[in-house]
Amino acid sequence: MRAVSTPPETPSPRSLAREAAGLLLVAVGILVVLVALGAIHPVLSSSVAAAGTFAAFRFLAPPRTRLSRAVACTVSAVVAASAVGCAFAYFPLLGWVEVGASIGAAGVWLASEGV
Repeated sequence: MRAVSTPPETPSPRSLAREAAGLLLVAVGILVVLVALGAIHPVLSSSVAAAGTFAAFRFLAPPRTRLSRAVACTVSAVVAASAVGCAFAYFPLLGWVEVGASIGAAGVWLASEGV
């Protein structure tokens, strides 16, 4: 059985390079998926981009300052508006489905704030 050692306080250049490479691969992979989805259908890719933006700002990198919160909300609003606009452009009823889903999600969020 090996002894468990604690990681060093300061990360090594190798671990920083590995983390940077990993983040770059994640970004490139997501870009490839969004481009492929865009080739299949623009509504699909814009909806996935909106969901990914919300998830990233909520779970992966929540904003800490007032300015970063404002930027995150602005980016999320622009991406969501593009998804809804794209849905209305291709099939108006699908746009209304997205509007209804947004209203329902806002209701769920408001109802669950007290929990």
